[in-house]
Amino acid sequence: MDKNGLFPHQRISKEVKIEYNNIYELFKTKLLQDQNKEFIFFPINEVFTYKEFHEKFLKVAKYLENKNLKKGDRISVIIPNSPEFILIYFASLTSGITFVPINKNLASREILYIINNSKSKAVFYDYAITNKIEEIKNQIADKLLISLNKLPDFEPLKENLEIKNFEVPKVELNDEAVIIYTSGTTGNPKGVISSHLNLLSDSKAISEWFHFSPETRTLCVLPMFHNNGQVVTLLTPLYAGGSTVVVKHKVDFTQFWSLIKEYNINWTSVVPSILSMLLSFPNDRIDTTMRGIICGGQILTRAVQNNFETRFKVPIFEGYGLTETTSFACFNNYPSEKRKIGSIGIPLPVNEMIILDDEGNELKANQEGEICIRGLNVAQGYLDLPEKNKKSFENGWFHSGDFGYKDEYDYYYFKTRKDFLIIKGGENIYPVELENVLYQHPAVSECAVIGIPDEIFGEEICAFVKLKENIILKEDELKLFCLEKIAKFKQAKKIVIIDELNDMGELPKGPTKKILYRELKEYYMNNKEKLIR
Repeated sequence: MDKNGLFPHQRISKEVKIEYNNIYELFKTKLLQDQNKEFIFFPINEVFTYKEFHEKFLKVAKYLENKNLKKGDRISVIIPNSPEFILIYFASLTSGITFVPINKNLASREILYIINNSKSKAVFYDYAITNKIEEIKNQIADKLLISLNKLPDFEPLKENLEIKNFEVPKVELNDEAVIIYTSGTTGNPKGVISSHLNLLSDSKAISEWFHFSPETRTLCVLPMFHNNGQVVTLLTPLYAGGSTVVVKHKVDFTQFWSLIKEYNINWTSVVPSILSMLLSFPNDRIDTTMRGIICGGQILTRAVQNNFETRFKVPIFEGYGLTETTSFACFNNYPSEKRKIGSIGIPLPVNEMIILDDEGNELKANQEGEICIRGLNVAQGYLDLPEKNKKSFENGWFHSGDFGYKDEYDYYYFKTRKDFLIIKGGENIYPVELENVLYQHPAVSECAVIGIPDEIFGEEICAFVKLKENIILKEDELKLFCLEKIAKFKQAKKIVIIDELNDMGELPKGPTKKILYRELKEYYMNNKEKLIR
């Protein structure tokens, strides 16, 4: 760490001014600009102005203080998107307490690991998962356990705490803010440590990239235990003094366009599978306010993008990033006519990107290698994993584990995760190449392509396809459709129509609706005798 508190992988060649020292300072500035402006909406019929929300999260901060939780402590929070989640979020960051969000759908064993690995002093959990907490209670006996009910029965607010004399502690830019756990390819999840600098720099960059203003209103449909929900649709509009609408608990995407119209939404952030889902519904767009959709997290196929933009007349802005880059690290250009379709765009002003080979040498334009990033939005590192940190942040760059390239104009292109790459007879094949072709078939709702073991070629190609409702299509018909649209060696040896399976109604997806390719591979390996008949 240098004299400015930066790690080598956070330094960039240009100076970027971050106007605030912490998240609370950001909120307080926007509050003073217009305290009666709506800050946050929760359908249905819950709305808080900047002033109202400020008073409430300061009461929660006072509550934390009364529970002997102080700057430098960590707390685990296991509740879904809700007013309670965001109140604790801002109260924690205001108090210099590290916020550790946990997906309530994890198994009790997984929850236990994160609580203990993060050394959380307190656990705030949704009363609906009491049974999971009971299962692990003896192993977290030293933690303060607080079961939360919904507003207005939210305990920190029921105590009617006095906040006039509450002293907000001094929180620095490089202090810990959030630890988000990411699943690894093997073993336990890794805790990614993000600072106030990380959160502020990424939200600043995204807000300025898309010209957010105090009139901007975003819709949050992704879970806030991941950083996309926290950064893109909460802190980013806050940076501009705007507002956000947060869908509580589970999202009903059949109501997507109704929400856009009812709340005059301008922007939202999704993963590509949500776009496919919206295309599969009969509901058409009914608003006049939507300016764009931010999209990342997995490959956006051209077919899905074209179909969506043609039907709904809303531009999609593809970007790229990871938990380790606090969300996004690059974006396609704004406004839409400046985009380079097919590219994940150019680096944000707060970070730099490069393509490296396996020996750490920088590659030239159009040469494929590993996407590496450094900048103010790159996380401090992994919690208590010195060897992993040494490898992942080698030579002042974060090594993403993703394959891609940049063109001669410095536009970047994502190809695949290293571990998703299919190597067939020495040829590198990217799953998205065949997925793009399959999505062109009018009967295909969703698809995912994986590599499967093969004695001759090392790996072969298998595609899982979900058909649109009330449509019957056979494997041979889909193979015939692909025949002249992609090279023979890139065609699927096996196409699994999941509508014909008794034990898989949908493609497996994680909480952010990303398709879980590893689960598909596991399914294939466990059922290959049945599938290859």
